[in-house]
Amino acid sequence: MPTTTFLNGRTDYTTLRGGAFVMLSEIGYIVSGSVTSDQGGGGTITWSQGGTAVPCRVDAMGGGEALMGAKISEQTTHVITVPASAVVTPANRFAITNRGTFEITAVPEQTAQFLQTLEAVQI
Repeated sequence: MPTTTFLNGRTDYTTLRGGAFVMLSEIGYIVSGSVTSDQGGGGTITWSQGGTAVPCRVDAMGGGEALMGAKISEQTTHVITVPASAVVTPANRFAITNRGTFEITAVPEQTAQFLQTLEAVQI
């Protein structure tokens, strides 16, 4: 549905927030790791996918440009957009159906955000 049809001439924040969610066309899952000690100072990380689906969008960063001039990690190759309510940290990974798994390199914070961006690299 075109954005102009969706907004129907209105530009209040509630409508814009609804319009933003239209672009989240993928389904992803937060993947969390837990460490099992090897009793010698090291350990093995076991990754498990959460059961709650998270609407998202993934975009490849092209040409080496930074996300809004604030790229934190030189590893970052993709930007994943999720609802602001999704709790994702750089300790997590993010799996997107039919797109693969991504390691989170940074979670930039913005004031009063409707959507959250995650900087990531595909693994």
